[in-house]
Amino acid sequence: MANVSGLLYRGGETPSFLDNLQITEACHSELRAARTKVRQCLRAEFTKASKADVGFTVRPRFFTQGSFAYRTINDPAWTPPQQMDLDDGTYLPMTFVQGAKPSVAAAAFFTIVDRALQALAKVEGWIFVKKPTCARLIISEYAHIDVPLYAIPDKEFRLLEKAAQARTFDGAFDARADSIDRWDALPSDCVLLAHREEDWVASDPRQINDWFVGAVDVYGERLRRICRYLKAWRDHHRPHLDRVSSILLMVCAWKVFDDFGRPNVPARDDAALLLVARRLPILLAGPVENPTDPEEKVDARLPDADRRVAIAMAEGLAKELGEIVEKCFDPQEAVTRLQALFGDRIPDRPDLIDVTKAAYAEVRSHDRRISAAPVVGKSTSA
Repeated sequence: MANVSGLLYRGGETPSFLDNLQITEACHSELRAARTKVRQCLRAEFTKASKADVGFTVRPRFFTQGSFAYRTINDPAWTPPQQMDLDDGTYLPMTFVQGAKPSVAAAAFFTIVDRALQALAKVEGWIFVKKPTCARLIISEYAHIDVPLYAIPDKEFRLLEKAAQARTFDGAFDARADSIDRWDALPSDCVLLAHREEDWVASDPRQINDWFVGAVDVYGERLRRICRYLKAWRDHHRPHLDRVSSILLMVCAWKVFDDFGRPNVPARDDAALLLVARRLPILLAGPVENPTDPEEKVDARLPDADRRVAIAMAEGLAKELGEIVEKCFDPQEAVTRLQALFGDRIPDRPDLIDVTKAAYAEVRSHDRRISAAPVVGKSTSA
């Protein structure tokens, strides 16, 4: 039995797997600087567009979401093609976009943003890409910024205007699209995401932010770390697990923590990860509900073929991790096997693995057995 928690996390000490997953401060700074340029560009563009179209100035509000915001972002395992991403939502008040049919308003929204960001990309030497639910700027070989576009009720817009920057998830749900080209056919009390093919879909990423922040408050930083280990496992095994979203893995990890309850989640990171890994194949079989909206399924966009692959690989993760944590007594072997699961960012430090205490704990975990005294035959002295 090997206690490999010291390889995963050492309370901020190095080396550790978690430390090797951190993006550098230079990367943080590059992403933040690019976000600032994007926001400045869009503010200027909307100032011109709103004055020309409606006669008054509308300043968009911004909401950083995804892994960058709630601190589950990992350094990519394979670059290229994997990249760090920062999702920065652009919000306009509902009254501004309701001046035309929904399809026209969505198209106009994208036209303004695309025009501004294409010009910015040319100046900065970035690459502009149209995505179904956003505009993407590839700012380097290893990083990009996604800009999804939202219409938000005016009351909520004013609250967002006053709110501090929040942190939410890195994907927008688009399962509830309404193709009817009338505003009265769309939800009136929610945030709408502009979609290039489906016009508008209901999606409020702030709800996921609130859920995840609350979950970490309840279960502690261990939950955040387990999410990052799972994401690193997925990224290491590209392209087999590319279609498994970060939010799906995060909800699965939370589900296990929530089902067992905080007092019953192991204190060791390796044991907690094993607990989640053993439930992961069952959870990936689905359906997996959005914690903020049970009608929404966060695994809805996972194709059946990719789901079967993910389940099989999750079964392999659970089996191999169980063998390492519960049956391996050779520290170097434990390192080698962990690196096969998670990549070479697992430190090659067998000295950080404690098999003595782990073996002692295994012995102490069993009830004491009292054996009968052995039968001793008669003896005679010479």
